[in-house]
Amino acid sequence: MALQQRIESLLRALGVPDLNVEVPSVADEEGFLEALEAAITSFVEDGEDDQSPLGLIEADPSAYDLSDEPDHEELQNAVRDFMNAGDSQLTLITPESPIQPDGGENPSKFWVFLLQMPSLSEHRWWAIVDKNGRHDTYNYGVI
Repeated sequence: MALQQRIESLLRALGVPDLNVEVPSVADEEGFLEALEAAITSFVEDGEDDQSPLGLIEADPSAYDLSDEPDHEELQNAVRDFMNAGDSQLTLITPESPIQPDGGENPSKFWVFLLQMPSLSEHRWWAIVDKNGRHDTYNYGVI
């Protein structure tokens, strides 16, 4: 199966079929697909950084038409809704990319993904996936 079809299948499985994923050519397609899944899962499930998509929504749920005390699933679904808004884009960052992560992570050592969701915020969100699997995947947002 072609890489683009595998990406589309993964996006459907993760509940974000309308997320636009921009992929430069990758040598390690299996590693890329695993990293893509880890990055999207991190954005949806990990709100540890208060500027992460989940962290922003969790901090002020009423601003996103959620109940006053939404459960974790409701918050995660809100993140997915923004990812599916049609204007959201996830980009794999390479060492040659003109924009590099705000945290200084090296795209040679990490799979680095930039998420932009203008309908949620003007933030840039970064997901960092260790290519060697020694560190947990994490994400953070920068205004």
